[in-house]
Amino acid sequence: MSETAEGWQRVLSAFDDWIYYETSEFGPWTSYFSPNTLMGLTSDERVNWMKNMLDTIIPGRVHKCQEAGVALEDFLPYMPDPTARDTVQSMIDLNAVLQDYMLSMSDIFSTMIEEIKSNDLEEIESYLSSLAETEEEIRHHMSLYSQGFGKLRSLGLDMPDDLL
Repeated sequence: MSETAEGWQRVLSAFDDWIYYETSEFGPWTSYFSPNTLMGLTSDERVNWMKNMLDTIIPGRVHKCQEAGVALEDFLPYMPDPTARDTVQSMIDLNAVLQDYMLSMSDIFSTMIEEIKSNDLEEIESYLSSLAETEEEIRHHMSLYSQGFGKLRSLGLDMPDDLL
């Protein structure tokens, strides 16, 4: 297998791992972005959810995003022409934007934990709205990857058969 094919396979594998994390680890916890669902939890359960998101789930999400970015960076030198390099570089830049959004969710959770300790549940709703808006931005930006993959495929980089 050529170095380009190996690099492409690493990129696709890193993205598969990231998407799997999104659906299996992160996704189930997003139901609590809804005020009604969150208020259905006890006070301890709400705090535990927030701490779990802050300490485990979001760092895991950022890590999977970083791994995809590293795979793209490793892949960049094998691009055969400026168009392919520009496409991969734009995907790397997109990756950095996504990490910033994800880390901003950590900031929101930190603030929420402080608010909930003071029993100010009214403020929590505005933070839940911020989380939902941030998540919408993340999903929008993640969908932009498909354009980059599509462009790379049009330049001749096919998905390896074993990943289909």
